[in-house]
Amino acid sequence: MSGENNTQSTAVDGVVGVGVTSAALPVQSGPPLTEFELAVGERKILQFKRKPQITAIAELVWNALDANATEVNVELRRSSMNAITDIVVTDNGHGMTPARARTAFQAYGTTWKTSRTHTEGGERILHGRNGEGRLFAFALGDQLTWESAAVADDTLVGVRITGNADHATVWQVEETETSRETPGTTVRISVPQGKPLGRLERDDALANLTAKLAFYLLAYPHARVTFDGRHLDPSDIMVGEPVDLELELPQEYAGEDPPPVVTFVEWNKRMGDRKMLLCNADGIALGEHGRDWSDGIISFTPYLRTNLFNGLTIDDLHGLTMHHPGLLDAAVTAVQQHLTVRGAQISAEVVRQLKTEGIYPYDDQPATGALAIERQTFDVVITAARHALPNKGPARNLSVNLIRTALESSPGDLHTILEKVLALSDDDRLHLKNLLDSTDLTHVIGAATTVTNRLNFIQALRKLLADDHLRKNLREVDQLHPMINQNLWLFGEDWHMTRSEVGLTNVLQAHLEDHLGEDVVLEHELEAVTQPDGRSGRVDILMFRSRRNDNSTERLVIELKRPTVKVGPKELEQIRSYASAIVDDPQYRGVGCTWRFYLVTYEYSDKIHRAIRQKDRPAGLADVQDDYEVWVKSWGEILDAGESRLRFFQEQLNYEATDDRVTQHLRESYSHFIPEALAQQEN
Repeated sequence: MSGENNTQSTAVDGVVGVGVTSAALPVQSGPPLTEFELAVGERKILQFKRKPQITAIAELVWNALDANATEVNVELRRSSMNAITDIVVTDNGHGMTPARARTAFQAYGTTWKTSRTHTEGGERILHGRNGEGRLFAFALGDQLTWESAAVADDTLVGVRITGNADHATVWQVEETETSRETPGTTVRISVPQGKPLGRLERDDALANLTAKLAFYLLAYPHARVTFDGRHLDPSDIMVGEPVDLELELPQEYAGEDPPPVVTFVEWNKRMGDRKMLLCNADGIALGEHGRDWSDGIISFTPYLRTNLFNGLTIDDLHGLTMHHPGLLDAAVTAVQQHLTVRGAQISAEVVRQLKTEGIYPYDDQPATGALAIERQTFDVVITAARHALPNKGPARNLSVNLIRTALESSPGDLHTILEKVLALSDDDRLHLKNLLDSTDLTHVIGAATTVTNRLNFIQALRKLLADDHLRKNLREVDQLHPMINQNLWLFGEDWHMTRSEVGLTNVLQAHLEDHLGEDVVLEHELEAVTQPDGRSGRVDILMFRSRRNDNSTERLVIELKRPTVKVGPKELEQIRSYASAIVDDPQYRGVGCTWRFYLVTYEYSDKIHRAIRQKDRPAGLADVQDDYEVWVKSWGEILDAGESRLRFFQEQLNYEATDDRVTQHLRESYSHFIPEALAQQEN
C-alpha cells in the first residue's frame, strides 16, 4: 500500500496496527469483512492451548507495550460463583487499522518487528519478532476478539478481529465504527465454563507476571501495567539490587559482545514459576529453560541475557539444549554456585541473630560428628523457616527448641512442626525438603530416593513395553529417547554423568546412511524428524557419549530400534559394519580409544541367537575386537541387569515398585514423554 512508509506499527502480537507520525495515512480501503484461513494446520495453532497461563498473559501485555502503550490493564471478570468468565486486556497503544489487520492475520508467523529492534519512533526495545504472540491467548480461552482504533488521515478508524479454537485457522477482520475516543486495543477472551485458570488466581500470580516483565518495567517506568486490579512494580518485590553472574563459557562464545551473562534477582515473595528466563541482552524475556529451580532459602529468578537469542522462534527455544549446550550448562553452573554462596550468607545471618538473642541451641564446637550433622541440618531448617518464626518472645524460643528436639530424637515430627506450629506452606515445605537433600544427614535419604526412582523407572518402562497398545503408541523422538537420555545408568553407572561429544557428529554422520540406512538419525538431528502433520517421525535413534580420564577414552554408541522392529541378521550385520567403519575412520584409527556399540530392541529374532550367545562371551556380545565391542540387547535383558544391580538396596529399603507407584512415577517425572492415554490422571 502506498503512502504507509511513515507510519507507526502496533500490536496484535506485534504484527498489526498503524498510527500517524509526520505524514498522514490514506483512507483505508477494502471489504468491510474479510475472512482468512491460515495455511498452517490447526495442530500447530492449538499447541498454544498448552502454554503456561501467566506466559500467555505476559504475551498479551508485550503486544500492548510493543505498541508504545503507557497503560495496560488486565482484567479478570468473574461470575457470581467467582469463576473467571472473561479476560480483558486494554491498552492505549497506537491501535491498528483494518488494512494492517488484514495483512497481519492472513499469515502465520509474520510480523513487522522482524527487521526492527525498537518500537516505532525508537521509543522502546521491542519484545516479539515471531508473529506468534496472539496465539498464546488460546491458553486462556476459546473465543478471541480484538477491537482496536487507530488514526488514519486524521480520522479514528476501527477494526474487529475474531478467532476461536473450534476453527483455529480461520480469522475474521471487520471494519467497525469505533466507540473509543483515542487509539488503543482491547482484547477479550471468553473462558469456557469449567476451564481451570488456577495459575492466574494464585497468590503469586502478580509476582510471577512481574518477574517476566521486570527489566522492561524498570527500564520504562512510565509504562504502567495492572493485573486484576493490582499494579506491577518490580521494586516492590525485589530484594536488593540484581547481581550479574559471570559465566565460564566455552571458547566459541569468546567473540560475543556483550558477553552472555546471568542476572540473578531475589524476591521477597515466593514464586510459583521458577524457570530460568531466556532474554536478549537488555533482559527482555523471550522464553524459559529447564525445570523449576527449587531452593528452600531464596526466592529468585535467573535471567540468561544474550543477543544470541534475538529473533528465535518457539521451536528454536525448544532446541537450545542441542544448539547451545555449553552456554546453558555455564548458566546453570553459575546460578548453582551463587545459590551456595548466597544461601550460606543468609544462613550465617540467621544463626548470628539467634545467638544474639541467646536462643541458638548448639555450642560453637559440636562434641561429636553426629551432632555436627544435626546442627548443620538445624541451620538449614531454621533458615528456610525464618520468615515463619514468631518475631519475639516465648513463642519464638519454643519454635526454635521444637525444631531442635525433633531433629535430635524424632525427625518424623519435623513435618508436623513445620506445618502446624510454624504454618509453613506446602510449597515452602517442598522447597525445604529439596534443600535438605543437600545436607549430610539426608545423603542416605538421597541415595534411597535414587534407588527407588530407578526401580520405579525400570518397572515403568516394563509397563510401557509390555502393553501392546502403549508400545505401539510410544514415539521414539519425543518420548522414548528423552526418557532413556535421562537414565543412561542402564548402560553403566558412569554414563549418566556424560554428555554427547559434538565433535563426533560429522564422523558418525559420514558413515550413517551407508551402513544403517536413512531411517536412523543422530540425536542432534531429532528436531528435523517430523511428519507432515507435525508429529514426530518414526525413526531409529543413534545416541553417543564420551568419557575420558588421564589414560584412556571410551565412547558409547547406542542405536535405539523402534519397539515394533524385530532385530535379525540384517540389523546385526548393519551395526557390525557401522562399528568397523567408525573405528577404522582416519580420525580414530590407532588413537587408543575403546568403543562400545549397543543395538537395543524390544525383541530379536531366533536367527541371531547363536551370534549373541557365544561360548566364553557375556550374553549379548556379538563381536569383540581389540578396540571395539558390538552388543545386541533386548530391553528385557537391560532392565533385568539394572534391577539386579539394585537388588541389594531394594532389600535394605524393603521397597516394592507396585503398579500404582510406577504409574504415578511416570506421570510425575515423565509426563511429557509417555503416551497420552497413560498421562491422563485418574478421576
